[in-house]
Amino acid sequence: MGSGSGAASSGPDEAIHRGDVLWRATLDAVLVRPLHATEVVKLEGTGRALWEVLSEPCSFDSVCAELARTHDADPAQIAVDLRPVIDDLVDRGVVSRSNSGHTR
Repeated sequence: MGSGSGAASSGPDEAIHRGDVLWRATLDAVLVRPLHATEVVKLEGTGRALWEVLSEPCSFDSVCAELARTHDADPAQIAVDLRPVIDDLVDRGVVSRSNSGHTR
């Protein structure tokens, strides 16, 4: 499995996938396992696109805008749908938030 990249910083409403996870992209998904966990998290569909966007520190609004652009969707609806997904990924130790403000 590949090792994620993630030592960069971001603001309070910004996220990046963690550097201390193992992950592998497959044809239709990304499989992620935090080093401290035994459970593998499978990101399919737009989850795979989300993983790609979060390869660098990214504000929540930027994530929504990028996913809206690539999937021809309403950014406001993406924001509603995405907030609990990112919260869940943070809870599972797959994504982290930080506070220094270096984002795209």
